[in-house]
Amino acid sequence: MRASTLTAWLALALAACGGGRAGGDPVDAAPDLPDGADLPDAAPPEPGLRAAYFDRYGPLAVERVDATVDFGWGDGRPAPEVGADHFSARWTGVLDVPAAGDYTFVVTSDDGVRLWIDDAPVIDDWTFHFPTRLEATVTLAAGPVPVRLEYFEKDLTAELRLAWRSDTLAEQIIPAERLRAAPPGTAATAPRPPYDNPVVPFDCPDPGVLADAGATEPAYYMVCTGGSFRIRRSADLVLWDDSGQAIFPAGKPPWARNGGRNWAPELHRVGDTYVAYYTSVDADDRLAIGAAWATSPLGPYTDVGAPLVQDPLGAIDATYFRDRDGRHYLIYKIDGNSQGQPTPIYARELAPDGRSFAAGSVRHQLLVNEPATWEGGVIEAPWLVERDGRYYLFYSGNVYDGRYRTGVARAASVLGPYQKHGAPILANNTRWVGPGHGSVVTAGGIDYLLYHAWPATPQGGHDTAAGRHGLLDRIVWQDGWPRISDGTPSRSLQPWPGVP
Repeated sequence: MRASTLTAWLALALAACGGGRAGGDPVDAAPDLPDGADLPDAAPPEPGLRAAYFDRYGPLAVERVDATVDFGWGDGRPAPEVGADHFSARWTGVLDVPAAGDYTFVVTSDDGVRLWIDDAPVIDDWTFHFPTRLEATVTLAAGPVPVRLEYFEKDLTAELRLAWRSDTLAEQIIPAERLRAAPPGTAATAPRPPYDNPVVPFDCPDPGVLADAGATEPAYYMVCTGGSFRIRRSADLVLWDDSGQAIFPAGKPPWARNGGRNWAPELHRVGDTYVAYYTSVDADDRLAIGAAWATSPLGPYTDVGAPLVQDPLGAIDATYFRDRDGRHYLIYKIDGNSQGQPTPIYARELAPDGRSFAAGSVRHQLLVNEPATWEGGVIEAPWLVERDGRYYLFYSGNVYDGRYRTGVARAASVLGPYQKHGAPILANNTRWVGPGHGSVVTAGGIDYLLYHAWPATPQGGHDTAAGRHGLLDRIVWQDGWPRISDGTPSRSLQPWPGVP
């Protein structure tokens, strides 16, 4: 909106509310209009508040004027374009204060709510909760003051009401005749709630997450261990939907003996295509790494037709990395622990299409497990990132039950040598155990680790019936190393991904 239009609207709003504040001049209440201002073209402010609703906390879904804020949606939708759960909203406009004095604003909400009066925050309860009554008393002069109300709904029932009272005014929903709606087109971005773990509240081991840099809107795709490798997608890393697609709809790659050990899939953008790297068993029932490609992250995928990596001890947990010089690498683990042997992690240069190895390339050992440390008999699940000229190799170690942990090593080049951090950067707490096998992804310039962990039992063990859930935590880079929460999975509300 042009500045002159906004000024015109404010002038009209002041006029609709009876001029300026008590004792003030209406001209002083709004700046003088510049020559050529389009006041005659500005629509008069409507009674009520400008409402903007955002489905799944994303782009604007519907904009309208609500006469009052007095909603008991229950399990229903606030508008046909908006779901019954996972939405947020913002109401903006001007409040006409009838007389100078103290006013108590009363908000009843399920879930989070924030209220600003005269551009000052007066109520802030940005959490998940059942219907809750909140009050704040504000001293106001007579006349118009800006008002803004923000709200989010997580799940179950929804409710929001905005009332007020004073010494001379019985408590009531603020009526439309005391409100003037802000002009259209001022909705801005969605109010976003906090989130808490798990973001994937069911068994989804070894989550491989693609942040699709080729998409016009934020887009994330996730595949997990098991079966046909179903593809899930999200716009925000918190709300995930099953796409209905899979890497292998038939349940196994064409070269595999069976689909009984389809493990650790990942999706990566390689040039103009998408490549899925995964583990299955070859004709000898031995773990091997394969690759399939597609022109869309949702497929359909075409397998390369044969294992990409085979080893007498088995090969698993492949990940992809593109270096700054344009070279492509496959990083993977040799399954020595299955036969009481060490478990080295190797890197080998790929051809530019990511579907075969570069001519003449050989594998280079990056890490190997140290049995006397927390790693025990195995390290696996590599994921490599580059930051400020250093390369950080995230990996997991020890048995994949409650003993599992996440560690990291760093180097000055892709091929090392790597220096291990030492202690794991993710360990157990009273709620989650066995955190590991994660993907590093970025939202709004902030790095996150999406990984799996078992819900803890009261005895501190792992809940095998619940399986491994998907957790998301911010990575903080500190003193040259990544830090995650307090060194264990977060147990409190976290800012929405991409929100500082």
